[in-house]
Amino acid sequence: MSESAAAKRLDRARSGLAELGLEGLLISHVPNVRYLTGFSGSSGWLLLGADLGVFVTDGRYEEQAREELAADAGLELRVLRDGVLSGLAEWTAREFGGARVGFEAKHISYEDWSRLDEKAEAVRWEAVSGLVENLRADKDDDEIASISKAADIASKALLETLPLVKPGMREAEVASELDYRMVQLGAEGPAFETIVASGSRTALPHAATSRRRIQTGELLLCDFGARWRGYCSDLTRTFAVGEPTQRQIEVHAAVREAQREALSALRAGSSGAEVDAATRAAFERRELDAHFPHSTGHGLGLEVHEAPRLGRRSEEVLRARMVVTIEPGLYFPGWGGIRIEDDVVVTGDQPGLLANLERDRLEALPG
Repeated sequence: MSESAAAKRLDRARSGLAELGLEGLLISHVPNVRYLTGFSGSSGWLLLGADLGVFVTDGRYEEQAREELAADAGLELRVLRDGVLSGLAEWTAREFGGARVGFEAKHISYEDWSRLDEKAEAVRWEAVSGLVENLRADKDDDEIASISKAADIASKALLETLPLVKPGMREAEVASELDYRMVQLGAEGPAFETIVASGSRTALPHAATSRRRIQTGELLLCDFGARWRGYCSDLTRTFAVGEPTQRQIEVHAAVREAQREALSALRAGSSGAEVDAATRAAFERRELDAHFPHSTGHGLGLEVHEAPRLGRRSEEVLRARMVVTIEPGLYFPGWGGIRIEDDVVVTGDQPGLLANLERDRLEALPG
């Protein structure tokens, strides 16, 4: 993250505070802290006010914080070596006694909030949700480039892995090969726990990879992503092991049609619900909508699942430069399921696909 980007993000966050009538905000969610400061460690708190920004961590991360905090962001580094939360609460009470200070309600435990409330009782704490997450939904050039790179790495890793897949191989072995190749291609690691499911297990939308052996004549689903400079990709492809059956081909065609419809509806100014409705309409025409149990997609960035959401009740208006997944799927218990997932940049016109992988036909692996 460039230094100017950090300063701009902090200014936008401060504007959000003013709109909520808050004098300060305590930011604890690791991805939100990273987004605003550049710090990539796992222990850091950011206390933000109209005229101040204080980053607090413990002694383990002092040198890392000095290296990573953006120099032009005007952040003061405080290293607390004896109880970060207690020291942070005491310092907040001195700076913001009697003031309204927000805390991230979704990302702080009740135990930690109780300690803050006890030790900084002079502060008027107020629960806040989504302020930084909403800022993160709008991606800049560097963020889009990082997600694109993560998608490219994941795509290449899949293409390198597929020639190794054969009947008798375990799902876990395929997942391990994918993870290994993503790292060899430059990823920091998988963006999430790689899912490889085969046979009737492909009917589980979020199957956990098992030690089941892949068999000829069945489906193989791979849901995977890479992490590059903190940013995630998230892709899914489904394959036939051996010559695909007519039903497998038809279900794949139905899923691909639904994805096309969703992509056609995906543009700046549309709502997440409208994109999801386009997916469902495609399935309804084939009387398959009962077999689509999840939403059409979600935002993608420093987290695999972030704003915006593309679902039935998602009325958030999409904006250009948001990055989302489009992932329709059909699932038939006892038979299997097929999902196609791509990472996409929202534009005012045609969305930008970030992965160059086959999606129009059901590919067959050697059986």
